[in-house]
Amino acid sequence: MDIYLIRHTEVAVGRSVAYGQTDVDLTDTYPEQRDRLQMHLPDEVSAIFSSPLTRCRRLANDLAAGLSGGSQVETAPGQTALVDTHRPAVRFDDRLKEYAFGDWEMTPWADIDRAALDHWMADFVNVATPNGENFSQVFDRVGAFWREQVLPLCHASDSHPVLVVAHGGVIRALLCLFLDLSLQNAYRLSLDYGAVTKLTVSGSIQTGTTYTIQYINR
Repeated sequence: MDIYLIRHTEVAVGRSVAYGQTDVDLTDTYPEQRDRLQMHLPDEVSAIFSSPLTRCRRLANDLAAGLSGGSQVETAPGQTALVDTHRPAVRFDDRLKEYAFGDWEMTPWADIDRAALDHWMADFVNVATPNGENFSQVFDRVGAFWREQVLPLCHASDSHPVLVVAHGGVIRALLCLFLDLSLQNAYRLSLDYGAVTKLTVSGSIQTGTTYTIQYINR
């Protein structure tokens, strides 16, 4: 089964602010970025999962509305109707929210105490932001989402792809899971706003699961 990991489009606050789990506005170029994304996505899917934060919610709902997914089904002799066979409702999951920056939310990175910021950056995998998370906690909740929500679909008979609309930190956590990559190296993966990463999941519960990354950041 193919899985498409989709990072939300560009946000209006820019990269200089620790916006994490805060709801922030998108830039005026959202429609163009959304339309470009759709060019890389399949017409039919089994499921769409999304972070509930507005920047992902809006994109996920728009992508769902843009799916074709309809097929003609005979309802009576000589009569047919268009049925949405592969246009599923978006499923929102709190575990797909971005890294929680706690007390640093909406603070410019340049305004955060330098010693505290350096301490966190030196070991963000284990050191949590004040009243926030560390990256191990992000990895654990994202991994739980994957095992509970997506893997069962991968092992089912329906071969249609799955879309996951989320954040840079979440997608990096998933890539660490798939590639068995050290969490400390997660942010060496460059992920653009409004970009797609595609992987193929194969195997079964009995034989084990294998992941093949088709591309990153397209």
